[in-house]
Amino acid sequence: MESFIKILATGFGSGYLKPAPGTWGTLTGLIIACFWRIDLMWIFILSLIGIIICHLGEKILKEHDSPKIVFDEMVGIWISVWNIPLLLYPVAFLLFRFFDIFKFSPIDELQKVPGGLGIMLDDIMAGIISRILLGIIMLIFF
Repeated sequence: MESFIKILATGFGSGYLKPAPGTWGTLTGLIIACFWRIDLMWIFILSLIGIIICHLGEKILKEHDSPKIVFDEMVGIWISVWNIPLLLYPVAFLLFRFFDIFKFSPIDELQKVPGGLGIMLDDIMAGIISRILLGIIMLIFF
């Protein structure tokens, strides 16, 4: 079971890639989204499961908020690309990475929550902000 959690937490091993494991985890999530159109129900379920996966991942890797844990980035990009055309996936990738890296308020405050919840919350918020901006882009240009 520990190996299974580690595989999920590290985004099928993408969290071990350097440099920028979060970017590799986001790319893994984006590739998955290209083949599996993830609806809101699944995003909600995977967000809840992600709290557990990230919490256990910290314990398994013995590192607080380990950069190797990228399940949160995968969920964040799934939120960003929810119900948008494939054409905008690269824009979603760039927006999500921007907000995930720079962590403007309130994203920064959410990261301070301890455990798996804190690991997930900042990426969920970065995904939501990215998705809102993508919605505005779609209203203007599509």
